Amino acid sequence: MAPFVLQNARVVLETGVRPGGVVIRDGRIAMVFSAEQSPTGLGENESIDVRGEFLAPGMIDIHIHGSTGVDVQATDSAGLAKLSEFLLAEGVTGYFPTFVPTDEHSYSEARAAIELYSNQQTESQGKNQGAARILGIHFEGPYVSEHRCGALRPEYFREYEDDAASLDIFTDGSSRLRRLMTVAPEIQGGIELTHELTSRGARVFIGHSQADPDTLDLAFEAGARHLTHFPNALDPLHHRKPGAVAWGLLHADVTVDCIADFHHVHPLMLRLIHETKRADRIALISDAIMPAGLGDGEFSVWDEAIAVRNGRTSLTRQPGEGTIAGSVITMRQALKNMVSLGVPIHEAVWMASIVPAGAAGIERESVSIKEGARADLIVFDDDIAMRFAVLDGSLLRFTD
Repeated sequence: MAPFVLQNARVVLETGVRPGGVVIRDGRIAMVFSAEQSPTGLGENESIDVRGEFLAPGMIDIHIHGSTGVDVQATDSAGLAKLSEFLLAEGVTGYFPTFVPTDEHSYSEARAAIELYSNQQTESQGKNQGAARILGIHFEGPYVSEHRCGALRPEYFREYEDDAASLDIFTDGSSRLRRLMTVAPEIQGGIELTHELTSRGARVFIGHSQADPDTLDLAFEAGARHLTHFPNALDPLHHRKPGAVAWGLLHADVTVDCIADFHHVHPLMLRLIHETKRADRIALISDAIMPAGLGDGEFSVWDEAIAVRNGRTSLTRQPGEGTIAGSVITMRQALKNMVSLGVPIHEAVWMASIVPAGAAGIERESVSIKEGARADLIVFDDDIAMRFAVLDGSLLRFTD
């Protein structure tokens, strides 16, 4: 694989934006240079002028159920390839297909499809596949609260009976894929469950929960360090009954993720979360479902009729607008929305790449622009429209 240079860029670093570029060699960042520097030893054909656009780490989506007509729990390798290509074109270089609660057989089938496609991706690594990489599987439940079920189906919810073997379907060690699980720690056996999952190497997130601060402290001690689609599917903030919202905002060692589509969380609330937690404790997620990218209409998702109107999802069986059932945004749009609220571009990129990767246990070298880091990069303009991507050291061009 020939080395090449991306130059004349606004390089998005963790501390700010700096004019310059990078040298890519053997799938890694060999050099990060400023505008005053000029890399040597490479010819004109190996130098790409990105015309002053932003050069940033690829985004990581740790919570996505599907997009562009594909549901990650009801598809095959062809469908996952379609989804992965769509995501890369939207600036996502890695993602975690996210499962809603279902029966044992359906879990097994969906997991097998994900693992098969992921193995195919590994075998073709470095061959310019033009598709986001699957990094693991996120189980949203089934160990969550029926009182905060949202659009999840409570008939598939479980309690933990201290039966470690019952977790094998979620944490089978034969797979190299990482495991995330959203848990309500107040359910029967919830703290023991958190201990067991953590001991198996899974990352436990807190969500769909009514837990009080004391229970949340126990969950933290057991290994839970992150809150799912904050503050949705949690008890609302109350001045005499502080729950997970107050706890999450004030706990310095806890990260949260947010759906920044302006439907799940009001822009003013997103600003409050940003002001309180700061960018290094907030991850952006899409929580996108199968209709994302298909426009408005009515769709069948998880055996439910879901309507999409003006970018908002809802269960059609409920009166009025109904319960929001996932989103139809992309990480690119979430990034753009946060920037529109006045969040500096380098902080918004941090929220879309480094923080979600950290929550999922991914090494920082995979999502940073620094020498030796993996060269999974994106180039976008001031309107957050994607121009280029670098994946596994291969360059992909989306626009001229």
